[in-house]
Amino acid sequence: MNNLFSLLLCAGLFLMVGSSYRGNDLFQVISSHPHDVEELSPYVETVHQSGRLWIVQLKKNAPDSVLSHLRTLSGREKNYLYEGLYVTNKSRKANRVSIQSFTRAVDLQNIQTDVEELAAYETRYVGTLENQQALEKSAARLQGMGYKIQEICYREICSLIAERKGLVNPESVIMIMGHIDSVGEAFAGADDNASGTAVLLEMARVLKDYQNQKTIRFFITNGEEVGLVGSTHYARRLQDTQELKKIKLVINMDMVGYNSNGLVEIETNPEFDELARWLADLASKFTSLKTKITLGAWGSDHLPFLNRGVPALLTIEDWDTKNPCYHQECDTADKINYEYAGEIAKLNISAVIAKDLDQ
Repeated sequence: MNNLFSLLLCAGLFLMVGSSYRGNDLFQVISSHPHDVEELSPYVETVHQSGRLWIVQLKKNAPDSVLSHLRTLSGREKNYLYEGLYVTNKSRKANRVSIQSFTRAVDLQNIQTDVEELAAYETRYVGTLENQQALEKSAARLQGMGYKIQEICYREICSLIAERKGLVNPESVIMIMGHIDSVGEAFAGADDNASGTAVLLEMARVLKDYQNQKTIRFFITNGEEVGLVGSTHYARRLQDTQELKKIKLVINMDMVGYNSNGLVEIETNPEFDELARWLADLASKFTSLKTKITLGAWGSDHLPFLNRGVPALLTIEDWDTKNPCYHQECDTADKINYEYAGEIAKLNISAVIAKDLDQ
């Protein structure tokens, strides 16, 4: 650990004085798409790999094209070095009775039904009729729960907002996200990301009678698989209207349905280290989950908000043991661990309430 830290720190100092990328520079890999990994792997040496955090050094013969899959480290390398599981602070207090009354209401059958229905579409690839139908059905569900519905579109790619204004501080917003589109494999996309959408819908059901002080906003994004289109457009729109500063917390759920070890990765950028620790503490209090904190965000809908300084977290299945059917036609509903998805729902319900109460 000390040797790795020294190597990373030296590389960070080297980067700050302006070096060529050849030789000593270290990079974070920002894609796990199989074709990207296949292109990248011959040209890198792994320095550190745990979950979604993969740090590499380029070989001398690496072509410039592989740089599209990499991010230069920031010089704050010590913040990246979480080894093993996060040890929670048991001394922190939370309104256990209030929160547990909601987490106990999570219904695994509801999550399973929604995953199965979403995965039963021949495709949810963005721009298809089935994608639009899935979004419309989700809108009807959320509207029936009493949420105010708004469709946000960009170049015919439409996402969905469902929110309820806060009773005391409506100008402060807590936002929960999950993308509804898939990569387009037939009758698939159960984990990626029917699971995230299904958990979002169950969270909305559980919280529909919660007397929220701040505004709660559910954001079903679209076009994640083709470049984070819906989330990027919405983040840019909020920035242009000066509303981005109202968002106090973003929680993104992407691939929350495949697990055998009870481990959830909490991903954000180094500046929100304490926020990740806060969520890990909630996991220890209100769920059976173990947590791994990964700093250095990439590849999902929390990124456009982090890039604009908004506190944002991704909850995702352990990347070291992720779904072997990632982006394949075998990503089907029968492989989902619904107990695990239910624990993710409990975790993020506890986060919404704790943030709403500023705990």
